[in-house]
Amino acid sequence: MAKKIYPGNWVNPLSSYQGQPVVGRPGRQYVHKVGYALVNSTGGTSFDVIIPSPDLRQDDKPRPDIVGLTIPQGARVYFMGIRVPDMRKDRGVGTAFTGLVGTDTNRLKLADALANDDAMTTTTFSTNSATIAVASSTVAPVSAVKSVETGVVAAGNETLKVYVTTSGGTSAGSTLTSSLDGGTPIICEVAYWVDDDVTELNEINLPYITQK
Repeated sequence: MAKKIYPGNWVNPLSSYQGQPVVGRPGRQYVHKVGYALVNSTGGTSFDVIIPSPDLRQDDKPRPDIVGLTIPQGARVYFMGIRVPDMRKDRGVGTAFTGLVGTDTNRLKLADALANDDAMTTTTFSTNSATIAVASSTVAPVSAVKSVETGVVAAGNETLKVYVTTSGGTSAGSTLTSSLDGGTPIICEVAYWVDDDVTELNEINLPYITQK
């Protein structure tokens, strides 16, 4: 576990790569993991989520990317999100586009399994596939969120992926590709909290012992 931080020092996004938590309230460590699923010209019907390395140079990357957006067993999950981004370099010019090419009525979702849709229970995690659908052979820039007021306890370790489904939302759809050089990154995120560590001895003020 990365070194935890506290609200007064929380001025930057948490490190997804390190799984860095923030103690948002006493007794709880909150974790926010963000990554992307890359859709390229080869395409597919499911895509792993990549948590990118802080080392950006492709020819000199001592720390490799992490493949897999994971939820640990026992985590209290309260938020999941997926975004198909607008890929314009200048969003003030032209028409929004994503570069994605797919089959009309197919859908996209972030989920732990193809068979799960629009769910957040102890064993099923998924955004609503109906929110992101292919129309006119493409997907418009759009996002989908699945959240609950009280965190749902994950019964086991869960790995989230981006799935392409049919119009029903629970069966595999057709191949989704990207027409853009370098592909289209679909942004994926999850937020959860876990119990904080019990205070260590060096974190409390004990009086000095006077040797006699």
